[in-house]
Amino acid sequence: MRALREWWDRLVEIGPPYGYYPTAVKTVLIVKPGLEEQANDIFRGTGVTIAKAAGGRDLGAAVGSLAFRRQYVGDKVDKWVSMIEVLAGVAKTQPHAAHALYVHAIRHRWKFLQRCMGYVDGVFQSLEDAQRSKLIPALFGRVGEAISDLDREIYALPSRLAGLSMDNPAMEAGECYNDSQKLTGFIQDLILGGGGELDMDLVREGRKELKRQRAERVSTRASLVKSKVFQGSRLSRALDVASEKGASAVFSARPVEEFGFCFRSKRDFRDLLDLRYAKPVRCLQEKCACGAVFTVDHSQICKKGGFVVHRHNELEVVWAKECKKVFVDVALEPHLQALSGEGLGGASANLGDEARSDVRVRGFWGNWKNAFFDFRVFYPFASSHFKRSLSSLYTSCSKEKKREYAERIERVEDGSFTPLIMSTAGGMGPEMSVALKFLAHKIAVKEGSHYSKVVDVLRCRFSFAAARTALICLRGSRSLFNNRKFTGSANVGDRDAPADLVFASM
Repeated sequence: MRALREWWDRLVEIGPPYGYYPTAVKTVLIVKPGLEEQANDIFRGTGVTIAKAAGGRDLGAAVGSLAFRRQYVGDKVDKWVSMIEVLAGVAKTQPHAAHALYVHAIRHRWKFLQRCMGYVDGVFQSLEDAQRSKLIPALFGRVGEAISDLDREIYALPSRLAGLSMDNPAMEAGECYNDSQKLTGFIQDLILGGGGELDMDLVREGRKELKRQRAERVSTRASLVKSKVFQGSRLSRALDVASEKGASAVFSARPVEEFGFCFRSKRDFRDLLDLRYAKPVRCLQEKCACGAVFTVDHSQICKKGGFVVHRHNELEVVWAKECKKVFVDVALEPHLQALSGEGLGGASANLGDEARSDVRVRGFWGNWKNAFFDFRVFYPFASSHFKRSLSSLYTSCSKEKKREYAERIERVEDGSFTPLIMSTAGGMGPEMSVALKFLAHKIAVKEGSHYSKVVDVLRCRFSFAAARTALICLRGSRSLFNNRKFTGSANVGDRDAPADLVFASM
């Protein structure tokens, strides 16, 4: 212990010239039981605090006996449980904001402690219970309903793997601590060995290897969870759709209102959760305006009301606006030149004089040639698509678009044709992914931004656009009265009269 006092005195002497000023009142000396009196004698007059309990706080963690560490973590967990309960109250009215706050802020509070503290298994169970019984039901608008074990395992997965990034702290505490030990093992060996130079290349390689192991562990867990779902079921299909690149941006992006990346309505966000996990959507009308029984599947394919067309148009407008940031000559729905005897070989080619492409961009792929783009959005749960793999759907939709436009555009317009295929959940086909990345690179160069940030924003724009149009198809009114029966005249004082008729009569 006297060596520690000599070390402290030396640190006080040589620290300030190097810009380090030791502060005694912020320094705590933790000693073994029975050595408190000796420590007080040796460090008398320094101002260093001698821990009077069986341990003490150290840089946000705790050092000491097992009982002290468990008590320290237990007190922290109690505070976090209270925080989760407050967040569950917020989730009742603002579920999107509550989920984003949990994913981007709150869950990282206990991640640090889990990386620093060992031998505290079981202490985090109360935190997990609060999440499972209060927060998650509040997000889904199903307060009081039990969450199944399978659903809880799905929600704990990262959003890119069809989850909600709502970790299970009771299960992951040991993993976080083991990862931390592996990453800091290089420094620990140097300290115990009496010094030496830290090999940063070795540290970087260790960090890469740890990241690879963690990704492999999460991927294995996701595969195990999905294997528990009956293959061919609606939930199995939903998890495949949600695992696509870009299909989870709504649940992983920060809700920034400036870009439209937020859902203020609690029903909107909960409808998206129900659609994502193939759960029954509440409060749907019984009959569609077209006469068919109104279901979730019917809402996404019914052309009555023009919502399906609106979904297509919304995406092409987003693409055109993003292209306009870089390219001068951009046109929406340009007419293709009329044919003058050109013999097109494809039987399904569009030969009409009123044929149009969705977007034209001059110089997109280079050489100042016109690049034509055409969108196709498919619903992966449609009866004609349900049993087919997503990759085959992207391929067949792309081939269909190429048969319709590619030859005509190449021979008559001397341009290039790129089909932009998306699913209603926000997933993208191979050609669209390549085009999106290419556009992101162009925007990043022009604006001096990082490519990774630009491409993330672009994916979010399309993901949120797809989500909003899916909600319009689900909740939009396809007729004036929808399924409501109205009889009699509309009077201003009639409380049961439709609002539109009351306004008209006024």
